[in-house]
Amino acid sequence: MISFGLFTLGSLGMAAMLPYDQIDLQGGLLVAFDQQFARLGVPWVTNIMGALTAFGVLAGVMSWISGPSRGLLWTAKDGQLPPFLAHTNKNGVQSHILIVQGCIVSVLSSLYFVMDDVNVAFFLLSALTIGLYLIMYMLMYASAIKLRYTQPDLVRAYKVPGGNTGMWLIAGIGFIAVAFSFVVAFFPPTQLPVGSPAFYVGVVAIGTVVFVAAPFIISASVKKKPSPAKT
Repeated sequence: MISFGLFTLGSLGMAAMLPYDQIDLQGGLLVAFDQQFARLGVPWVTNIMGALTAFGVLAGVMSWISGPSRGLLWTAKDGQLPPFLAHTNKNGVQSHILIVQGCIVSVLSSLYFVMDDVNVAFFLLSALTIGLYLIMYMLMYASAIKLRYTQPDLVRAYKVPGGNTGMWLIAGIGFIAVAFSFVVAFFPPTQLPVGSPAFYVGVVAIGTVVFVAAPFIISASVKKKPSPAKT
């Protein structure tokens, strides 16, 4: 309900303020601010809101960059990734991982230069990113159901009530909802000039396959650390 309120009500508010042809995926929020504050006679507030929005986006980007890359660092230190990625600088920052991450993001961002409409590029990259996230959520829901059977007596901080039926109900509904969203990510938006729908679907599909296959390829090519001897 919180997620629905944050994402849906805000979008509906902007859609109610702006004509359909003026809604822009990149600058629509600031256009809505500009129009509404101009009507109220305080257009200068738009600059303040723009600065606050940029500050909030920067905080979100920092968490997106530092969180996953920190997890990759511990994976590399555990021997599941090439030793090159386990390097840290004098401040303990995973510098090599961030460099690789920056190179990948720079290549993906080149879509802004090769596509005629930046809104299409933005939506395409968002669909690819969301698709990868949804795969992980599907794995999490499936793992929750499996662990209920493989480790039923494990002491947990929280346990879904209702026994196995409750777990199937909660995790099953979650899995179906996420799977539906994953399929929808492959549908090109009709309100944007995507050009060839096959091109859009192909980019999303190829990108998803490449990034899903990458961990398996890396894992197969890295020499694993020997397992500790059992006592």
